Parts: sequence; structure tokens; C-alpha cells
Amino acid sequence: MDSNIAENEHEKNIADRELKKECFQYARDNFQGKYFTNADTGRDILVSRDGLDKWYNSTKSREQSISIKRLDLILENSKQTDTETDRKNRHTVDGYSYFTSNMDINGKPYKITLLTRETHGKNSKYYYHFLEDIKIEPDSGLA
Repeated sequence: MDSNIAENEHEKNIADRELKKECFQYARDNFQGKYFTNADTGRDILVSRDGLDKWYNSTKSREQSISIKRLDLILENSKQTDTETDRKNRHTVDGYSYFTSNMDINGKPYKITLLTRETHGKNSKYYYHFLEDIKIEPDSGLA
């Protein structure tokens, strides 16, 4: 997995809000309505408009905005780390699965946490993803 992404020259010169809108449109054009098979679980994950809307509403940073352009790789290559049941006890939702992967965004390392919603009798659905800074210790060999 090419786990690097950076803003291109156009993206560097636009405001945060415009970047988020353009990346959202990119995701809608390239991923919405498609299935991606997660290599770790073998499960197909559907990217729905609901998931993209949840991502859009929770996105606050430029790095989070451009990360969506690699959503296919995130879905296909993340490793499952946990599951939980649906706390609201809805009869159509079995629960949620958590996945993680790493990606360099604008030259900085991030841990990506991906959530999928597991629905009764259907494929997994992309719920959203978020980024966490990876702290690099000076003597770790990564700095």
C-alpha cells in the first residue's frame, strides 16, 4: 500500500473549507456506492452516502480532508483491531468494527482508525475514519 499522500499545488492554495468540499466530491465520485474488500477480514465494505456525510461532518483538518482520497486503500488494507455491539440495540445493526492503519499525510505520520457498521444480513458499511498523530521519539530511528 502506498501509504503517502500530500496536497497538490492547487490544494495548497485553497482554503480549508474549499479543500474539504473538493475532497468530499472526489470521494462521492470515486467511492460512493462501491464495495472494497478488506484483506484482513475478507469482508466487503460498502461506501455509502451516509458514511461520507458522517466523515464530512466530523472532518476538521486539512490532513483529514485529503486522507479521504485514499479511502480505497484504507478500506482494503486496514487491520481489524476490535468490535463492539450496538449500544442502541437497533434490530438492524449488529455492531461496529474498528480497524487501524498508518499513512503519511503531508509528510507527517498518522494512525488511521476506521469504523464500519455491521448490519443484519448485509455487508459492512463504511461509517467514518479519523486520524491520530503518531508521536516519534527522537531515539526511535523514525525521526
